[in-house]
Amino acid sequence: MELQEGTATAADTITTDEAPTSAPKHVIPPSLKITPDAPTYVPTGFAARREGWTAPFLSSPVNEPPHPMEMSRSIMVEFEPDPEAARAAVPDPLVWEEGTTAVAIIGDNRQMPTSQKFQEGMILLQVRFGDMVGTYVPYIWTSTDEALIAARDVSGRPKTICEHNELEIMGSLVKAKIVRRGETLVRASVTLEHPAEMKELPFSRDWLSVRKIQMPEEGRPALKQVIHHATGQGFKLHSMWRGRGFVEFPGQSFSAVHELKPRRIGRAWMIEMGWMLGWGKILWENWVPATQP
Repeated sequence: MELQEGTATAADTITTDEAPTSAPKHVIPPSLKITPDAPTYVPTGFAARREGWTAPFLSSPVNEPPHPMEMSRSIMVEFEPDPEAARAAVPDPLVWEEGTTAVAIIGDNRQMPTSQKFQEGMILLQVRFGDMVGTYVPYIWTSTDEALIAARDVSGRPKTICEHNELEIMGSLVKAKIVRRGETLVRASVTLEHPAEMKELPFSRDWLSVRKIQMPEEGRPALKQVIHHATGQGFKLHSMWRGRGFVEFPGQSFSAVHELKPRRIGRAWMIEMGWMLGWGKILWENWVPATQP
């Protein structure tokens, strides 16, 4: 996707003349070339030894990409989200792809060398960015800070910490939950029935994230970027089964995930697979007001 450099105009705005339940019209503002292609300063001598991947510099909890997901054992449940909540959960300049289903995922992961073992849960929405349709994660939780830092600081995914839980398996039933501060945010289960294939999954392997970097000085604009990760390469499927699914979001004050309130539950799977999360690509960037999402 190519976007011309330039500045936004009055036409590059969201129009809200329609009723609140209809899709807003949206034009993507042009992207500015902000981040340089090469360093503007290269530390040498003693200073060079103090450059880690992320703070703390001398003992970074994460390293640079790629971050190979050696194994993820997850349950996935497709559901129809509340349309107004789905639109509200997607930040500009992305827009929710109207009428598409969402997916709730909870799994046990091994992503070396960042985390040998951690739980991760997320909600997936289909979004549009110009002529590209991709997968956006409005809510994502992880049980280790290593996995949190790598995804949020580097890739722009809005991770928060959750308590560590693991999949519970009994017979053909697989169930899981995301718990944060003692409160259950997501509860899901799948009763397995039939073998399945990757092509059934209702989300794109083009993952889009929005990273907004606030400046510490009052009045300064924030840097906002749309980042693309193509995860189609390196997928290694070990096992996949389909069955009857269930998902609910009990609701708490510190998370708006419950607003997606599933209207209908669709297909559900248990999947064991690995993939490679490499470097992303900045598709769009601009300086935006610091106080707007």
